[in-house]
Amino acid sequence: MTIREDWVYTEECLLSVADSMGHLMARIRPHISSSFVNGPGWQNLLERACEVPVTMAAFPFGLEVPLHDPEPRADFGVSLVGDSRTARYFQDRGRAQGAGQSAKSLAWLLDETDRKTSLLRRVVGGKMLLEYDIDIADNGVRPDPGIFLYPVDDVLAGGTQRLPELGAVYDALIFAGGWNPNVTERRQLERLYETVPPNTLIRAVGTFPSRKRAIRVAVTGFRKAADVVKFLNDAGWPGNPSAVGDTVSFFEERKAYAYLGIHFDITADGVGPVLGLSFFAQENEWLKDIRYWTPVIDAMVERGLALPEKLAELSKRSTGSTTLFTESGPIMLVRGIHHIKFSIAGDQVGAVKGYVFFLMMSTRPKGGAAPE
Repeated sequence: MTIREDWVYTEECLLSVADSMGHLMARIRPHISSSFVNGPGWQNLLERACEVPVTMAAFPFGLEVPLHDPEPRADFGVSLVGDSRTARYFQDRGRAQGAGQSAKSLAWLLDETDRKTSLLRRVVGGKMLLEYDIDIADNGVRPDPGIFLYPVDDVLAGGTQRLPELGAVYDALIFAGGWNPNVTERRQLERLYETVPPNTLIRAVGTFPSRKRAIRVAVTGFRKAADVVKFLNDAGWPGNPSAVGDTVSFFEERKAYAYLGIHFDITADGVGPVLGLSFFAQENEWLKDIRYWTPVIDAMVERGLALPEKLAELSKRSTGSTTLFTESGPIMLVRGIHHIKFSIAGDQVGAVKGYVFFLMMSTRPKGGAAPE
């Protein structure tokens, strides 16, 4: 079977497992640490997850866990892959009478990336990520999800200067945000792209329609502290690049990571004051073995960059695989850590988050048909 056939089959199997992603999350609760999310945070997460179909679990989904905050809360992220049963759900919802701006935008993005002649499809393929902010004090106002697009391969690698391709991503996100194009903002994004060094690339571009207007850009592939410092200076980051370099050097000396990512918020005024610094433990981002993450976690404990009890729980309860026995037959549940990110303003590390992913996979019996 091809990967696509595996996805299709898993989506079909999941239909009889739960009514929504919220119900599925409740069902896999034993595999989600209560130290990560519990109480009102858990209930509000389940309610938001009930808004999306269970078939999304056929693709990576996960939790954004604050490791610096004792409050058991987490934001929720799901992958949306085009030309799938899940994608058709969002396309139908966006075309329905009375659909809101967010639903219409997602339907348009999926339609556009389905078109084989679309420039956007050639740049980002058919995958996007939806990120749902989960508010502990849920006051009934539920913000639209953040939308992130992922340029494929090295299409936006440093030194390539593919401005039309970058422009296609910008235009799509501006439409998704419900905003008008801004020539100055677009030029600021282009200026950042022009500073991206060789051997690195723009890996993700996104926006949060319900937050203050900004385009978030992730540049990945950095290996050395000196390269990070040079890039921050070239990009015009208004913080303290040398302080970021000191933090990176600490982890570099301990050989704690394979490569790094830098995240910026871009506005018409330029690069925002807060950056994200992400650590990836191996070239492969989907790691279900904690041993790859032990050097990063140990260095964080040594540096005092997060709560020790949450880091201990991250080591014990965030990786591995198990088999769930469901009405559709056995389904494998894989858990792992995708990356760990620090938020840095000026010269201070603030929020520290672990991005824990889940993936469910069904295997079609030989000669068997899809479940009814």
